[in-house]
Amino acid sequence: MTLQAITYAGRTAATASPRRFFLADHIDQRAPEDPERTFVILMCCCARDVLTGHLPGPYSDSAARAYAAAALIPTEVLERPAPAGDGRLAHGLGVPLAELHAARADYHTRAQTR
Repeated sequence: MTLQAITYAGRTAATASPRRFFLADHIDQRAPEDPERTFVILMCCCARDVLTGHLPGPYSDSAARAYAAAALIPTEVLERPAPAGDGRLAHGLGVPLAELHAARADYHTRAQTR
């Protein structure tokens, strides 16, 4: 069985195979609706898609973060200026605040190079 390690916030957060994933205890013990738990699970989905050939490889945590962000954060949110209540927006989207900031920065960097 092929396993892909998933690293999030500097720690191993999960491993994924083509058919399942295994969360590290510090992620698995979070509430089901916890934004970091959801984000890591989506990173596992990216790893699965690479392992099954649905996405080109090799797997990278940065690509998996972009995959998870794209699943959770609508482009329309990234196009608009950051609201004063970014924390409330992140909470409403169910995404870690740091990932909302990173996705917005990535979006604007890509927009400037077009």
